Amino acid sequence: MIEQLSEYKFKRISTEAFKNGLRLHFDSILLFNNDSFPSAFQLSVLSLEEFSKSNWVEHYYWTSKTNNGFPEKEFEQKWLKMLYFHSDKQNAFFGWGMIYDYSPKFVEFVKERGLERKKQIATYVGLDRNRNGIDVNSRISLPFSITEKDSKQLISLISDYLKDICNRKFAQEYYFNIDEKNELITTKLISKLNGWKFKSGIKSNKWFKEWTKKSSS
Repeated sequence: MIEQLSEYKFKRISTEAFKNGLRLHFDSILLFNNDSFPSAFQLSVLSLEEFSKSNWVEHYYWTSKTNNGFPEKEFEQKWLKMLYFHSDKQNAFFGWGMIYDYSPKFVEFVKERGLERKKQIATYVGLDRNRNGIDVNSRISLPFSITEKDSKQLISLISDYLKDICNRKFAQEYYFNIDEKNELITTKLISKLNGWKFKSGIKSNKWFKEWTKKSSS
């Protein structure tokens, strides 16, 4: 019995996760355009997680293939389990050299599980939890507290991320280390992405410039 992932499954998971991320992203725009802002926000976070998963799997696959080979079963199992932790995937989204492109305040918000908590608020009615259980004195959280601004910002973040990938792929003929993923980046995709006209306000070259200035001082 085969006990570890085949190269085919690594590539397939990475490709299908990216494809699913695209589906979730455009579904979130449909919901936004119909004023369903909490659901639009929720799906936008899920799309971010799928893109992150896709990149994570591709990175694991490519570095293993081009360096010292694939790790043993025990390590692979531990690593695969991480793909099911939502906050880890949200953090990993900013771990591919993109951390310096975004507002440090927003990156810290994600790191401190703020994005995951907000996704939960967008999904469920509930009360806060603490170490002792459910805080019955807390305010009831409501999905409708997620605003148009919240969902617009996150959809814009994903849209800018995808546009950047498209521009780089068209400039150098490839972007990913998996051919099947590169085939998903088409002129039809960029045309569809250009239908979203908003900016997130948290992605800018100024963050990278500030980081390099601090590093050199």
